[in-house]
Amino acid sequence: MANRLQKAAATVVAAGAMLIAPQTVSGAGTQVLTHTSGSHVRSNSAAILTLIQQSTERSATFRELVETIDASDTIVYVREGRCGAGRRACFYAVSSSAGRRTLWLRVDTRENVEWDLMGSIGHELRHALEVLDDTSVTTNARMFLFYQRIGYRGTGSGMETTAAVNAGNDVRAEVQAFNRRAKAD
Repeated sequence: MANRLQKAAATVVAAGAMLIAPQTVSGAGTQVLTHTSGSHVRSNSAAILTLIQQSTERSATFRELVETIDASDTIVYVREGRCGAGRRACFYAVSSSAGRRTLWLRVDTRENVEWDLMGSIGHELRHALEVLDDTSVTTNARMFLFYQRIGYRGTGSGMETTAAVNAGNDVRAEVQAFNRRAKAD
């Protein structure tokens, strides 16, 4: 009986890990890409990596977000996917292993307005920084309680913070200004 319970528990844990583990594709195995060597902001999507690189070049706010994450011991994965409730991006999971946290963001890249996607990624990176500041947030349940404490009700069932909204708006404005200057040159 105990053996069956252990196997069932192991199956549940494995299934949960598959839901939040990075899905990557490579000819010979798993490959996780970063926008710069050694960066803690990672993705398995070339499209997202291009957005991150361009955002870093075009927005001081975005660059500061990435630099702060890179200075931490936390890894942030930005994946393609849908968030639901009409949201373009979301911070959907926290995992921890051996005292090191991994944060999981999702971006719906079907939106084809580049500067808006960049702002959405910046918004979610700001949420990642909020969690970086509270080392007790090591699970999804703790993340939920954390945002119940510091946030307010956003779109659908999501929680929001003023800092993340402002960061996303700042990134959008800086990228648009960069694009206007580049077009004028």
